[in-house]
Amino acid sequence: MENWFSPSLKSALPYLGVSFISMSVIMGLIVSRIRGSFKPFTKPTVYYILLYAAGFAIIGLMSWFNFLESNTQLFLMFQLLFLALGILHVYTLTTKLKWVNEKTYWAEVFLTLAITLLGALCFLMTYRLFRKNGMDITMATAAVIFFVPLIVYYTYRSAIAIPFKILKQWHYPAHSEVAEVDEKKLRNLLVISFEFYKKGNDKHFTNFRAKAPMDMEFGELFYYFINDYNDRHPNATITYINEKGESSGWIFFKKPKWYTLFTKYIDPERTIFINKIRENDIIICSRVS
Repeated sequence: MENWFSPSLKSALPYLGVSFISMSVIMGLIVSRIRGSFKPFTKPTVYYILLYAAGFAIIGLMSWFNFLESNTQLFLMFQLLFLALGILHVYTLTTKLKWVNEKTYWAEVFLTLAITLLGALCFLMTYRLFRKNGMDITMATAAVIFFVPLIVYYTYRSAIAIPFKILKQWHYPAHSEVAEVDEKKLRNLLVISFEFYKKGNDKHFTNFRAKAPMDMEFGELFYYFINDYNDRHPNATITYINEKGESSGWIFFKKPKWYTLFTKYIDPERTIFINKIRENDIIICSRVS
């Protein structure tokens, strides 16, 4: 027993045992509440926990090797191995345990905590077989990183579950007349570019240069641009009617630069000025319906 646990850890074993059992019971209760009963899943879950505890023990066997010169290097190696084991755990958790679904988050958390606790004890046992340098508990703290992949996985799932921002679509007013442009708006002109597919089945963007009055609504500007271009190029027009015979829906956004983190969408009902469009900005015009 002394080979496996330090004197200070021996006194804590009863508390660790109670903690492990408590986590396992809580996990079982959560699954029972969601699935109706945990009994059909008991044996596979026990095997699962023991298998990963064995994985922790195998990592502890790495302390037998003397190719690392310092305890810091050994600790970092253990962290990398526990991280890899945690990634494998997230994968097998969702593919091998039949009780896991989108509602079992807390059960998965308590399962992972139980594995981490039991696994850390198994790691300590194998570590102390080869190194009695008083660093066993310190090295065992590397096992905390086993929990990180599960946190990252659920953070990712939560992120993709956030609904997309509802963007205003602009439709060409094919069945209604638009009043002539107000000449008062034709001041403070900017030169900007539009990029889009002239036809829905085109494979490459076409870039168009246009003059944009600061006080004109963006949707109005795009309407006049389409009309002007189609009048001047009757054999290569811009299509704005979809396959259903309806006006296509368009969304607009500034072409992102390499250093931008967020996409700046253009509100077609707001003016060029309010949309903060600047000289030589490139606006991507995308058909979405």
